[in-house]
Amino acid sequence: MIETNCDLCGSDQHSLLHEVEVTLDNPRYYRYAKHVPNSDKMTGKFSIVRCNNCSLVFTNPRFEAEELALVYSSDKILGGNWKNFWYLFDAKQPDSFSKDGKGKVKSYSTELYQWKFDIIEQHTSSEKGPLQLLDIGCGDGKFVYDALQRGYEATGIDLSPDRVAKGKSIYGLDDRQIRNINVDDFSPDEKFDIIVMWDVIEHVESPAALLKKLRRISHEKTMVFLLTMSLDSMTYRRFGKEWNYINPPQHLFYFSHETMGKMLDKVGFDLVAVEMDDSKETGCHQFIARVIIGRINRFFLSLYTKEKPLRGLFKFLQGSISDERMKERAENLYPGIYLGRYHDNFVFVAKPKHNPGGQN
Repeated sequence: MIETNCDLCGSDQHSLLHEVEVTLDNPRYYRYAKHVPNSDKMTGKFSIVRCNNCSLVFTNPRFEAEELALVYSSDKILGGNWKNFWYLFDAKQPDSFSKDGKGKVKSYSTELYQWKFDIIEQHTSSEKGPLQLLDIGCGDGKFVYDALQRGYEATGIDLSPDRVAKGKSIYGLDDRQIRNINVDDFSPDEKFDIIVMWDVIEHVESPAALLKKLRRISHEKTMVFLLTMSLDSMTYRRFGKEWNYINPPQHLFYFSHETMGKMLDKVGFDLVAVEMDDSKETGCHQFIARVIIGRINRFFLSLYTKEKPLRGLFKFLQGSISDERMKERAENLYPGIYLGRYHDNFVFVAKPKHNPGGQN
């Protein structure tokens, strides 16, 4: 673990906002704590602090680079195949979910990322032909594939060679379309019309340093789209440290609308718009349902990952599924006290500040 100063203003003065127990006993972190190597070192109490000077919220102390690489080394650690409680009792569903897809994608759906493209198209123009789009932290390249189908000249980069290999296998992406490089590896003459980072900036060690690097691959009309959770969301105000996105082993930064604006301004970008993700279409009744299902999920996760006599009451629902299988399946349950993505993720839209000298 390493102590850090504020990435926005450089101050070393901060106040404790949340102290989080990351252990097997906390359902929110059960999957992580069970599968992360060196769990004695990688679990325990984590502190989330607020800078006394500029109000940026961040995990401090946090993992060093080598430890972060360990956190992201396995899908079992990261999770992400979350199901709801009724999945537990469906024997037809797999006990584990592999992301090692083989063969080409069988179908292409325009609906999955439509809301992202709606936001992009609202703030860009294609008068000069196909736009050059860069997806930073593209994973297996699903969004890149979608962008290519829509006529964009799309490229994705990711630091995981395994995920890049999956993108080539599953979506048939070539070495130009998906690359195992970082932003520094682009040549000075490579510029992009659109740069997107979906759920990335909260994970990086220095958002300021990464955003500065974007200037080098931007021209004066480049548009940048950053998707991340915001502390201004109603769900954070409601749940506090039980908020779905409080995840100090992975989430190093927690932006508000204000601190994101300050960060962009510091590195030479203007914040031009803030757009809510597709959860803007969901209503209050759906939020209530998410809370109820989330709490039921937590109940069953606790029930089947610990030795509790109460488990016998649900034996009739298990059918032929053994207790051991139920324990493995329980790890796939969405572990929050509410199901996330309800008015809490926002796309921050930015463009380079005007430079009279014509240089970025």
